[in-house]
Amino acid sequence: MTPTPTPSRLFPFAVALASFATIALELLLTRIYSVTMYYHFAFMVISLALLGLAVSGVALYLFPAFFARRSPGFWAALAMLGFSVGVVVAMEVALRNPISLRGWRSNGGTLVAIYLGASVPFLASGFALSIAIASAGKRIGLIYAFDLVGAALGCLFVVPVLPPLGGPGALVAVAALGACAAGIFALTDRTKARHLVWVSAVVAVVMGILAIREPSHHLFGQARNPDKFLGKRTVLFEKWNAFSQITLTPAAEPDHRWLFIDADAATRMWSGDVGKTGYTVPRRFSEIRVASLVYALRHDGTALIIGPGGGTDVISALAHDVPRVIGVEVNPIIVNDVMRGEYAGWNGDLYRHPRVQVFVDEGRSYIRRSGQVFASIQATLVDTWAASSSGAFTLSENNIYTVEAFGEFLDHLDARGILTVTRWYDAASPKEFLRLIALGRAALERRGIPASEVQRHFAIATDNDRRGTMLLSRAPYRPEDIDLLRAKVAEGGLRLLFTPGGGAVGQPGGQPGTEDPFLHAFLEAPSADAALAPLKYDASATTDDRPFFFYNLRGPQLLSVFGSLGKLGTMEINNLGVAILLLLLLLSLVMTLLLIVGPLLLLRRAALRQDRAHKLRVLGYFLCLGLGYILVEIGFMQKFVLFLGHPIYALAVVLATLLAASGAGSALSGWGNTRFGFRGFVLRATLALAGLLAIYALGLTPLFHALLGLPLPVRVLVAILLIAPPGLLMGTLLPTGVRVAGAAGSDMVAWAWSANGAASVVGSVLAMSLSMNFGFTIALGIGIAVYLAAPILLPSPRLPP
Repeated sequence: MTPTPTPSRLFPFAVALASFATIALELLLTRIYSVTMYYHFAFMVISLALLGLAVSGVALYLFPAFFARRSPGFWAALAMLGFSVGVVVAMEVALRNPISLRGWRSNGGTLVAIYLGASVPFLASGFALSIAIASAGKRIGLIYAFDLVGAALGCLFVVPVLPPLGGPGALVAVAALGACAAGIFALTDRTKARHLVWVSAVVAVVMGILAIREPSHHLFGQARNPDKFLGKRTVLFEKWNAFSQITLTPAAEPDHRWLFIDADAATRMWSGDVGKTGYTVPRRFSEIRVASLVYALRHDGTALIIGPGGGTDVISALAHDVPRVIGVEVNPIIVNDVMRGEYAGWNGDLYRHPRVQVFVDEGRSYIRRSGQVFASIQATLVDTWAASSSGAFTLSENNIYTVEAFGEFLDHLDARGILTVTRWYDAASPKEFLRLIALGRAALERRGIPASEVQRHFAIATDNDRRGTMLLSRAPYRPEDIDLLRAKVAEGGLRLLFTPGGGAVGQPGGQPGTEDPFLHAFLEAPSADAALAPLKYDASATTDDRPFFFYNLRGPQLLSVFGSLGKLGTMEINNLGVAILLLLLLLSLVMTLLLIVGPLLLLRRAALRQDRAHKLRVLGYFLCLGLGYILVEIGFMQKFVLFLGHPIYALAVVLATLLAASGAGSALSGWGNTRFGFRGFVLRATLALAGLLAIYALGLTPLFHALLGLPLPVRVLVAILLIAPPGLLMGTLLPTGVRVAGAAGSDMVAWAWSANGAASVVGSVLAMSLSMNFGFTIALGIGIAVYLAAPILLPSPRLPP
């Protein structure tokens, strides 16, 4: 297909706005799906919906005569109007069809409906962008540059728009932007498409008004899931930001209320009246008593609390007369809008208490920059089940639960300080809790403590329900420490699972009053690796390079998770994520074959026979670009999370800079092609890119450690300067390939664009699979290898006869 070229200067701006709206939709749907479903499903549906970008290219290739009847501006305008309507359809389907974990098989129809609904807008914008690329001709560098820069700005859109508009309102705003893009495309048409300008204007205005009214009137409904912890409770407060939805509801008892993150993860906010009783009332809950054991041992110095949420751990510290409490909470809505904002009077202004300071920051980054030492560092059930804005490209990594993180925490404790972490404990299958202990042991051994001495630094207790607390001391516990701990455990109706030299009798899990022989055996073993090797699950310590704390399957077990889908009640929610990741990889491959490869082979096989080797090499080149780009992108996001302090910053800075720099590279590709030739330029660009990425793989971590004390704006600037060069080089490669594909006057451009899109979809799943099993550095290394294959595959251009 070769659509009529469009000389209008407005065309690139329409392309940028269409790309802007597409990536904003992707990120916003991730937020909605994280509330109405779970982050696993957000990953699945978004990735599958992106196939629309590839399928549209196939349609252009298969039916060139049909699309050649009208100008690119007309078809792109029509497609973006379809996008605008499709956004509302996708949102309505998501809001009306929450996923239940109680009956996996009953969700089949719901998932199909959600997928089809999400596919509509992506397929529509895919047509608009594919038409733009296919009709670009000699302006491919400029058009692709605007496409990438628009996408970069779309990454930033979700940050300012979500707080005032909320999830549904922000999506309607994206629909309005899609209609604006349709209007600009229509203006570029010089035939009969001018009436589409007025239609687009009306749709944009209507959508804009609806977006403004949505937060207060809930015209499209609220994001809810009755099977989540929030359920159907009365909502007193709701606010969104780029990585969460925060809701506040009443509790069964009047002295506290519940704060929910993405309708599921919950934290209590206590009434200010609890201060009148010395902050002791919350101790009626056993999980609070077990989490606060550290203050029985260390209450004479500064306590640092990571993720204080509604303030339960802060209250526990105050109840034990801790002189200074520092909380580090990543979510500004919880701190500024709830605890110090609208409900400060109700909670007694806890976060302005004279002995309390609460900072909005990521815990590990704060600790690394603080330069302080603490008597205790506490983290209670801090996890990442709620999807961040990069949920379409992450599963469940958490940089708090890594060996390097625990080492940093120990470095910032005073001589007898304690790191205390509370997590879920299942005596029958302690996968998660055993990994937590393995992390503590590995961190101690990295500090030079011999294996024979490690167990002297541990004390572990449980609330006899579902929670366990690890108390990891920087110095070996003294006998008087253990005596005091035993007394507090007995007083609180709790149970010790491990103390140095404690009584390990009974069966694994122990009986009331006994310690756990399984945990004793692990901590007293000469080698942690040898002790963990016979287990059926993987409980080895996670690292910064492979930070998937909740991923506990060994390689041969991966396929076995499919057998558990029919009996989801016995399946951990973490393994559900793995199952869906694998299912997504399979479905992506199948749908790529059915919707992209199959139609091309069946309907245009004759075209493929002509100069087959040349065309296959072109397709291989574009597959390498799609796969390599996504591998590098995901690797970079993870590498920069710690440096920038939060996944949302990594997403905004890394993705936006990478796309913008790639846009600049695209604009410069024409100069490079002219000076060095197509293959010569690609070879130089890929060699430079591979060398630069190899340096980054080895050198970024020590560089970040050296620069972490810089203020956030300076760190953002450093990140931009580091990300821009490889982004610039990557951006030069696709326009060069498009020029080679179209040099002979063939219709290979649309096919190549489809191949690139399909590789990105499959590559995003493959990148996560590689990262989970081998680490981000290996995934980045494979990305380098894929890029190095590109110049080998790229053929010399074939000129028309």
